[in-house]
Amino acid sequence: MAEPNVASDVTPAMPTWRRVPELADLVEIFDPGMQVCTWQREIDPAIGAYLSELHQTGELQVVEALSSAAKPKLDCLPAGPGRAPLIDDLSLLREIVFELMGCSEVGLRLARVGYAMCPGWHVDRTSIRLVCTYQGPGTQWLDDQDVDRRDLHSGRMGESAFIQAVPGEIVLLKGALWQGCDAFGAVHRSPELAPDSALRTLVTLDPLWRA
Repeated sequence: MAEPNVASDVTPAMPTWRRVPELADLVEIFDPGMQVCTWQREIDPAIGAYLSELHQTGELQVVEALSSAAKPKLDCLPAGPGRAPLIDDLSLLREIVFELMGCSEVGLRLARVGYAMCPGWHVDRTSIRLVCTYQGPGTQWLDDQDVDRRDLHSGRMGESAFIQAVPGEIVLLKGALWQGCDAFGAVHRSPELAPDSALRTLVTLDPLWRA
């Protein structure tokens, strides 16, 4: 009698992160087991050229709360050929969050930094956060999201395989405050920057609900 095929009796683990082929497919972040959902895209080269010209300003941070009809102002950034395309792209990201979350406002943070903002593996205390890196290395997340969230600071976590976003990639990270995510949430971190590397420019957008 033939030996039983043990492998056929094992149900493969469901994926907990996914790169989707189309923008509309980002709704897959709502799948119960999904922790990270991303979409790769090309961004207007004028945005990169404009941001590169900002090297004289050094590190900066812009924080704004946006309604569904309000474009980012970026008042502290100088005029330039790429400023309007940057505002348009940030407006697109704002619209994605509104469409997905049905929130009343979106909190936007645009930052240029020369250090890893959150270098350790962690889970955000948010519902769902959108992250996009315009320049420099992108956000990193664990390839295997089925890990013990209580053990993220252990030494062995540094050896875990991870995936890294490319510039322009839209990354949705499910947070611990998402319904049913008490013990879950996307395990991710900011990349380390070499001492002589250029500044990293990224934006995060969080849904906000006003009483």
